[in-house]
Amino acid sequence: MIKSILNKSYYKIRIILTFGFVTVLLVVVMSIVSYQFIKNLYLEELTDHVKTVSHLLSKQIDEAYLTLLHFGLPIETTENYFREIFDRNIRNGIAQEIFIFDDKFNLIVHSNPRVSYSKYEPRLLIYKKEIDDLQIHHSSTSTPLKGDDGNWYLWGFYRIDNKYFLAFRESANRLQRVEDFAVIFWYFGLGFTLLTIICGWIIASSITKPINKLVKFSHEIGKGNQSAKMPEKIKGEIGILSQAMDNMQKELIESQNEREKILAQIAHEIRNPLGGIELLANLTKEDLKAEDRSVKYIENILKEVGGLKTLITAYLDYSKPVLPKPGWIDLSNLLKEIENVFKKEIKIKNAKLESNLQLERIFFDSDHLKQILINLFANSLESISKSGKISLQSQTNGRYWKISVSDDGAGIPEENLKVIFNPFFTTKKDGTGLGLAVCKKLCTENKAELIIENNSNKGCTFTLIKEITDES
Repeated sequence: MIKSILNKSYYKIRIILTFGFVTVLLVVVMSIVSYQFIKNLYLEELTDHVKTVSHLLSKQIDEAYLTLLHFGLPIETTENYFREIFDRNIRNGIAQEIFIFDDKFNLIVHSNPRVSYSKYEPRLLIYKKEIDDLQIHHSSTSTPLKGDDGNWYLWGFYRIDNKYFLAFRESANRLQRVEDFAVIFWYFGLGFTLLTIICGWIIASSITKPINKLVKFSHEIGKGNQSAKMPEKIKGEIGILSQAMDNMQKELIESQNEREKILAQIAHEIRNPLGGIELLANLTKEDLKAEDRSVKYIENILKEVGGLKTLITAYLDYSKPVLPKPGWIDLSNLLKEIENVFKKEIKIKNAKLESNLQLERIFFDSDHLKQILINLFANSLESISKSGKISLQSQTNGRYWKISVSDDGAGIPEENLKVIFNPFFTTKKDGTGLGLAVCKKLCTENKAELIIENNSNKGCTFTLIKEITDES
């Protein structure tokens, strides 16, 4: 089933997938590039800001107080001095946390008075390499990290001298906005992808819809439906193709009609001398005595002439126009008429006729349907044995209705199923090979389909299927 869908919608699916793939690719690339560009731009700005802050803080520190740090733990005066600098900058929003640490990563002075001095600070180990590589009076920044509170932070480090470093933590909350901006990009990308798929579907449908109409039109032409109409409202290159197909149909109809006229004329020309031969043979037969052997020869001549006349009549019936005149038909009444037609044959074979008419009335040409069912019943009666069974069923699913003629006869050889409706194909000794061909033609003229299949047990089933339209 999936393979069938893919085959029927091959180009539509390809267009949609191509549109979707290109859009997804563009959105992904643009989202990544835009996110990285904005993130890098913000980080560069933040890094420059951190370096500026580090130099600003370092310039606020008096060299004399730095010298005091080398004598050991800071005295209260030294601690208050540094604390005042740290508090002032934190209040001004320059940094959120400031401290001085030594080359062993021990805290010397911290902006938070509750932090113990000479305490080892493990957080600095993450940036050990950056800190060790710092030159005196130079600064560096860390990569953004999320804190325990879920916010983004950036660390700045400044080397005061060989032993002491200045560290401060700067808020990078705007980085979260950048992350949110990336999510918004993905939502936009998803929206554009869906929009592209919808647009691709619309474009693909606008291309494949007229093509599907042309395919259906070509099928009708292939079936020989001369009343099939060219699809309307098809423009552009496909419209040119549609016009070409319409011209082809007209040429085929003209050629077919011309050929049928010629063949019908030939048939008439053959039937006229056959009538003369038949008349002369009958007159000759009357002049001969009954015991004369020549009478048998004359009878054979008459038999062959009769066969030729039957064949020509069947061909003329097949070749002449059969324009339908549809109307409502009562299937029960039609079945009774057919039973009367085959009353003698049914009695001879003691055949059993069954009917299951879920659909009582159908819209079809009455004469055509009667001729179709008479041919199908004739085939079934010839196929079944003594006390055989023939059944007629009708049903609908709301979109189509179908009539089935089924029997329990010998069935049809598999190799003949594909050619059984071909004109002049027959397996009967005295058959013309036009009965089922006429049935097929009448169905086509009524925009219906006639199919045949062998039953699972024995016999075969002919099924006439027609789409239900507004008229019917």
